[in-house]
Amino acid sequence: MKRIQILLLWLVVLSSACTKKYEEFNTNPYLSTLAQQEADNYASGKNFPAMINAVLPAGDAAGRTDFVNSYQVGYNLAGDSFSGYMGQAGDWGGNSNNLTYAFNLSWVNEQFTLSGKLMAAWKNIKDLSALSGDSLQFSVAQIIKVTGLIKATDSYGPIPASSLASGSFTPAYESQESVYLSAFGDLIKARNMLFKLGAGAGTPLKSYDLIYAGDYLKWARFANSLILRLAIRIAYVAPDKAKSYAEEALTNPAGMITTAADNALQGLKPGNGALNYSNPLRTLTQDYKEARMGASMQSILTGYNDPRIAVWFKTATLTAHTSEFLGIRSGINVTRASYQPFSELNVTDQTPMPWMQASEVCFLKAEGVLRGWNVGGTVKQWYETGITTAFSEAGVAMPAGYLADNTAKPKDYTDFASGGSSNSRAALSSITIKWDDAAVLDVKLERIITQKWLALYPNGQEAWSEFRRTGFPKIFPISLNRGNIDVVKQVRRLPYPLAQYQQNGAEISKGITLLGGADNGGTRLWWDKKP
Repeated sequence: MKRIQILLLWLVVLSSACTKKYEEFNTNPYLSTLAQQEADNYASGKNFPAMINAVLPAGDAAGRTDFVNSYQVGYNLAGDSFSGYMGQAGDWGGNSNNLTYAFNLSWVNEQFTLSGKLMAAWKNIKDLSALSGDSLQFSVAQIIKVTGLIKATDSYGPIPASSLASGSFTPAYESQESVYLSAFGDLIKARNMLFKLGAGAGTPLKSYDLIYAGDYLKWARFANSLILRLAIRIAYVAPDKAKSYAEEALTNPAGMITTAADNALQGLKPGNGALNYSNPLRTLTQDYKEARMGASMQSILTGYNDPRIAVWFKTATLTAHTSEFLGIRSGINVTRASYQPFSELNVTDQTPMPWMQASEVCFLKAEGVLRGWNVGGTVKQWYETGITTAFSEAGVAMPAGYLADNTAKPKDYTDFASGGSSNSRAALSSITIKWDDAAVLDVKLERIITQKWLALYPNGQEAWSEFRRTGFPKIFPISLNRGNIDVVKQVRRLPYPLAQYQQNGAEISKGITLLGGADNGGTRLWWDKKP
C-alpha cells in the first residue's frame, strides 16, 4: 500500500510537470507561434498585401502569370480599353469578346473573384483587430476595402458587398446607392481614427503596406481624397449629398493628397520586406504582345503635341511608321500580326500603379468650384494646377505655352494596318487646352475631364467611370458590334458572370431588380444620370 501511495504521488507530480510544459511539448519548433507573429504584426500584416493585390492584381512571386491574367480579364479587357487608354492586338474568340460587346461571361467573373479575396483578407484583419484592439490597422483595412468594392460596384452596379465576408455561398446583393453610402461612412470613420491617433503610432505595417509603407497619416489623406472622388461621382444622382460630403472632406483637418509624396501608388516601398510586386501591364504589352496604346489616346496626345506620349508609350515598329506613335481603336476586327507592331506601353515590372494622385484632387476641386461648391480658389486655378501637377507626376517638363494653347486640338485617327483603313475616324472633339471662363458649362466640363483623363493614366477603371459619368473625353466608338449595346453611348457596365447565375441565382435576380434594367452592357448605373 505504501509503495502504491508513493507511485500515485509521483504520477501527480509528473502530471503537473507535463501540464506546465504542455505548450512547449506541443509547439512545432520550426513554426512561429501566434504570439511571435503578433510581435512583428505578421498575423494581421500578411493580409494587407492580399487585400491590395485584390484591388489591383500586381504580385508575382516566381514569374507566374496568375496575377497578370487576373488583371487582364478583370481590368485590361474592360476599363483600360473602354476608357480609350488602350487598344488590343488580340483576337480572342475570333474577335467575339468584351471589346466587341460579345461579353465573355467567364472573364467578367474576375472582379467577383477579386472581391471575394479582398473580403476574406479583410475579415481576418477585422477579427484580429477585435482581439488586439488595434483600430488603426482596421481603419487602413477599411479604406482598402472601400477602394476595391467601389471598383466592383462601378463595374456591375448592385453587388454583394457587406455579406461577402459572412462565408455565405449565396451572399446578398445590395444597391449601388447602399454600397456608396456605406463607403462614405467607412471612410469618414477610418479617416478620423487615423488622423486622431496615427501620428504617434509609428509604422507597424511598414513591412506589409505596398501603398504608404505604414504611414497612417497618408492613409488618412487618401481616405479624405477618396471621399471627394466619390462625392463628385454621385453629383448627378444625389447633388445635395455630393455637395455635403465634398465640403466636409475639403474642410477636414486630415487634409488631402496635395503633393507627390502623398500619392497613393501601388509598388514596392523601402522596408516592404520580402513582398513581391510586378506591374502586369509590362507582361501584357511585351510578352503577350496584346496591350497597345489606344486610338483615342493617340488622337488627343498627338493633337496637343503632348510630350507625355514618349514617356507612356513606345514608337511603333510598323514598316514606314517607325518614328510614329500608333494606337489601336478598340472593338475592331483584329489580325494579330497586323496590330502587334503598333505602340507598346512603356512600362517596366517595377513601374508603380496609381490608385490616386494629387493631380486628380486638383481636377476634382476644379469641378467642385464649377458646381458651386465651397472649395476655395477658381476653376481656372485648379484646372491649371492640375495640369502642371500631372506633368510633374509623369516626370515630364510641360512645354512653354501649353496652358495658353488655344489652337491645338485632338487629331483625326488613321489606321495604318493592312486592311485597317475602315477603322480610320475623324476626331470627335475640337476641345483646346486654354481655359476659357466665357465658355458654356459643358465645354468647361469637357476641358476639365479631358485633362483629368490624361492625368489619370493608366488608371483605366477610373477613367472609364469618368467617361460614363460625364461623356468626356469623346472616345472613338467600336466598329465591330457583336452585342446589343448602342455604340454611340458605348458600354456602361459589365454584365453579371455566368457563375453568379449558377451559384447565386435567387440573389442575382434581386440584383437585376435593383439595377433597374436588363443585365447587359448598355444599362446605366445608379450614378450614371447625366442627360
